Amino acid sequence: MDFLDIHTHDAGRENAILNCSTYTAGRNISVGIHPWEISENWERQFMEIERMAAECNVIAIGECGIDNIKSTANIDTQTEVFKAHALLAEKGGKPLIIHCVKSLDRIIALHRDIKPIQPWIIHGFRGKPQQALQLVNAGLHISLGEHFNLKSAEAIPVGRLFVESDESQLPINRIYAAIAEAKKMPVEELAVSVMRNAAIFEQF
Repeated sequence: MDFLDIHTHDAGRENAILNCSTYTAGRNISVGIHPWEISENWERQFMEIERMAAECNVIAIGECGIDNIKSTANIDTQTEVFKAHALLAEKGGKPLIIHCVKSLDRIIALHRDIKPIQPWIIHGFRGKPQQALQLVNAGLHISLGEHFNLKSAEAIPVGRLFVESDESQLPINRIYAAIAEAKKMPVEELAVSVMRNAAIFEQF
């Protein structure tokens, strides 16, 4: 049974999309500027992201996003950087992996304004069921990791759901098992569903 991990920072993980700040050959990776790492000269940072994004093994853009708690960049700059990533995802035909902290309404508004063709995925979602349904109804996908709201897991349609390890030390199959239990479904069925959803990433 294959357990797809759509977002990890651990290069030792298999069957996973590795989040990278520098180019890594031989792996399926995502590239982007994390909102905690936005510099004053972010345009120069982004030029490197654009260069890496053209590589065939870069199958997603991100993680990028808006963080109203930990980012040192102001909200306007974070929004500008996020829009640049969203447009790059559209240009390259690649899904967008999003870090969203206390900025759900802004992300949904940007999705409405940009009207992307490429899927947007909120990674590491820990919010309430009402928030999960807001995202789903707005057309976004949601990825759950080790820490998640049980009621939210139950509420998210399997057709919009992904699973990730992020920075967790747990084996990915244990994270799948916990989510499957919350959704009251066999873990094998969840794994098959996530793999089916992963058709949005060309390499899977």
